[in-house]
Amino acid sequence: MYKPMVRALMRSSVRRLNDGDYSTLLKLAHPDFELAFPGDNSWSTMYRSVKPGRRRHVTHRGIDEATGFADRFVAENVKFEVEDILVNGPPWHTRIAVRVVSFVPGPAGQADEYNNRAVLWLEIAWGRLVRWEDYEDTERVAAWDQRRAVRAT
Repeated sequence: MYKPMVRALMRSSVRRLNDGDYSTLLKLAHPDFELAFPGDNSWSTMYRSVKPGRRRHVTHRGIDEATGFADRFVAENVKFEVEDILVNGPPWHTRIAVRVVSFVPGPAGQADEYNNRAVLWLEIAWGRLVRWEDYEDTERVAAWDQRRAVRAT
């Protein structure tokens, strides 16, 4: 019963996020929440420099930085299409993998301004989101950064 409830919560949270409401995800976030966004791009360097290496590099810490990331996510009109959700573990150490297509729709009838495939890896302890890590093609993210910078000039 627990795993179907978690999957339903994730689908609902993503639908709300796509509508510009990230409140459900932030309500789940533990005060010491950590997000690791990969690569060397404007998303991963919002609060600290890239630190290459084998270990997960936390790019966003706590509710304030998570809110900043979410505000930008909504402002940039990034959307998710959920393809699959895997849930494993007990309530005190739940792991969730959400495979998505992430994209920014282009003007009506035109190609997406940005699109990518990603796996979002989340860890929940007793109903609190403690860690989130993205796995996606970071070259596409950097290329999107460059296109946006050119448009801004």
